[in-house]
Amino acid sequence: MFIRLSLYLLAGILLGFSFTVNLRLSLVITTSCLLFFLIAYYRSSRLIFPDIIFGIVTFLLVASVGFTAVQLRQPENISSHYTNFDIEAGQILKAEVSEELKPNQYNSRYFIEARSLQNKEEFQQLSGKILLSIRSNLNEGMNLKPGDILLLPFTPELIKPPANPFKFSYREYLEGLKIHRQLQLTPSEVEVLSFNYSLHSYSRSFRTDLIESVREYNFSQNELAVFQALILGQRSDLNDKLYKDYAAAGAVHILAISGLHIGILLIMLNWLLKPLKKYKVGKWLSLLLCIVLLWGFAVFTGLQPSVVRAVTMFSFLAIGLNLKRKTGAFNSLALSFFFLLLIDPYYVLQVGFQLSYLAVFSILLIQPKLYGLISIDHKFLDYFWKLSSVSIAAQLGVLPLSIYYFHQFPGLFLLTNLFILPFLGVVLFSGILVLILAYVGWLPDLLVWLFNKLLSIMNWVVTEIASFKPFVFSNIDLNMFQTIALYLLLIGIMMILQKLNYRNLIAFAIGIIILQLSFIANKFSNPSAEIVVMHRYKESMITFKENKNLIVATSTSEAAELIDYIRERKIEELEKTSLEDFYMTPEGLLYIQSDSINLPELEIHPDILLLRNSPKVNFDRLLMNSQPKQIIADGSNYPYLIKKWKATASNKKIPFHATAEKGAYMMR
Repeated sequence: MFIRLSLYLLAGILLGFSFTVNLRLSLVITTSCLLFFLIAYYRSSRLIFPDIIFGIVTFLLVASVGFTAVQLRQPENISSHYTNFDIEAGQILKAEVSEELKPNQYNSRYFIEARSLQNKEEFQQLSGKILLSIRSNLNEGMNLKPGDILLLPFTPELIKPPANPFKFSYREYLEGLKIHRQLQLTPSEVEVLSFNYSLHSYSRSFRTDLIESVREYNFSQNELAVFQALILGQRSDLNDKLYKDYAAAGAVHILAISGLHIGILLIMLNWLLKPLKKYKVGKWLSLLLCIVLLWGFAVFTGLQPSVVRAVTMFSFLAIGLNLKRKTGAFNSLALSFFFLLLIDPYYVLQVGFQLSYLAVFSILLIQPKLYGLISIDHKFLDYFWKLSSVSIAAQLGVLPLSIYYFHQFPGLFLLTNLFILPFLGVVLFSGILVLILAYVGWLPDLLVWLFNKLLSIMNWVVTEIASFKPFVFSNIDLNMFQTIALYLLLIGIMMILQKLNYRNLIAFAIGIIILQLSFIANKFSNPSAEIVVMHRYKESMITFKENKNLIVATSTSEAAELIDYIRERKIEELEKTSLEDFYMTPEGLLYIQSDSINLPELEIHPDILLLRNSPKVNFDRLLMNSQPKQIIADGSNYPYLIKKWKATASNKKIPFHATAEKGAYMMR
């Protein structure tokens, strides 16, 4: 029952993210659906044989609840949200640090929650999350922590979309976290006013103290970085090479505390508390202790959203497994899914949430059937087959979605998991013990050496497996339609394995047809010819696509920026060339004005004028001579010149496209 209700709620939530309506209208729709539901319930209770009407009305009610849950959290429907205010210069924001992010080369970064805005002499209530970037330098430094109350100038900026086609959209990622603006400030502009003592801030501060206590001991750099990521979810010290090795080996999921960690902890806690089950109330006492300890671990790791979600999911799952009913685990998993999405429908947009539920659902559904295919008498070999079946089931469940998001498939994931998963429980429990002993100052050097060695071996195994490059399949193209089609096909296969009959064969055939249609649709959506003026910082680049061939005219020898474009456009042949002065495009003649070239005094009027390399020309005279219909300024120009050109073009009513502001310019 809860599986069906969860799907109804999910449908309403997805519809809510597709359409934003007035909150009153949404509430009217939900209230009307509730009224129809009560009428339908009364009607069905008087029927001898139930009909389809009650099911339809139930779907409409639950879907409308999901739709309204989204509308309640849309900035447009929250009167106190900062996006609904006209921000004036000089206004001061009062905000609280909610999360510390991994710093980059130039900035320390934080998520902050708006609390109030100074309006003349008063502070007006404000809400909403903001990305705060504080410039880092040698002279000024600022180390904020969750719970800090800040005063800072409120000059919110839009978060830019990706500059070039098919690049990862950090803007969309942040919108999925309910963050719509950013602040870029210097340390001198930020004042720490006070500290807000709450369970969340205390938990985060406690995690920081734990990390600092461990750093006092003689752990190797990489081992300490993995230790912090594995036990506390702190990945800021992981270097790029080590992270890529874990991703290539198919073990990156162990570097972020998720359902895997909580599931292993639940299994080990059940094993440790097994003696309690001999007593009359021991079954439920054991369950209660497991749930309490899992939530204690969530507090221990800073109450990170991903950990809270995973603990909630496994708390429900533990109850379902304790009931020992055939559908108890599935219904408990669906109930936790329903509960979490009702609290915050934005969870459904987060990749970790999607992958966690797909992995656990796949293990519950696929693993028993997969494990039953092979019977092994040897106890040790049977253990490894059981472990392998769990890993394969989880990978099957998340494979289409992980390829869609990450465009990569680690071919040796099974080998990696066979080496790491049997010992991950030991690593988790020993890591927690090391943390506690380090915090109280009782950590012996022998335990430091042993745990450091264990992590070192794990890192070595991952690095060695990742070194087999031919088994890492990267740059795989899979769109959303194809991803959905693959899941429909997987469902069809599972239905046939469950029972081979005509209906299940039809479902399988429909899955194949939809998958084929998705590939055909993807082929037709790929333009045969396309010209793109790419955005490159301090560089110029124009690409010319002709079927599966791509000519790259560029001022640099590098083309790393084109990896995503090459994948999505199915490019097979790549050729590099130098930039010329003129090109014919679908929008007419393109002329490139650079520092070393002046427009010839000819009767030629290009349709498109591309400015590059900050040309030292009289712009008014250039426009008078060329009379273009469109002006483009790429990333090789100085920002102050682009600003001047834009103002001049606006006065002359000529469309102006700066790639630094609007992204790449595409012509078909």
